[in-house]
Order: sequence, then C-alpha cells, then structure tokens
Amino acid sequence: MWDTNKQQILINQNCYFSGVSPIVWEFKIGGYQVLDKWLKDRKNANIDLSDAEITHYQQIIIVVIETIKLMTEIDDIIPQFPII
Repeated sequence: MWDTNKQQILINQNCYFSGVSPIVWEFKIGGYQVLDKWLKDRKNANIDLSDAEITHYQQIIIVVIETIKLMTEIDDIIPQFPII
C-alpha cells in the first residue's frame, strides 16, 4: 500500500520503505504497476517477506529509479520519439 503523504510503501503496520516518489511508485511496465504488483503477488501467495526478498525489493526500486532516469535522458536526446 502507498502512503502519499509520507511517500512510503507500507508492508504492514510496522514496516515500510521510505522516500519512494510517486513517479517511482506509479511506474508501469506492460500495463502493470511494478512495485505494487510485486508486493500483491507475494501477498496473494501468502508469502512473508524474508530478508532476501526485502533486499530484492529494494533492488527493484533502484532499477525503477534508474530506468526512469534513462527514459528521461532518451526523451531529452530524442524529443520527437518515436522517429517516423
């Protein structure tokens, strides 16, 4: 769950990821909201997050941030994308 005011991804009442911007939280690939879907998939499978999964999720957040940066750079270089 996303807390807009605090910019946090809430895992439960005691655990959360802080400092995640709305742009990162809302990022979609193939119509799926990446960060939300990953968590929902685990919740639906009744999987508790292990330390390794928490680390993996943090890595996914970093990958999304870097992907957004690269997409912005591409848009700056090629403002008329797609080229026809």
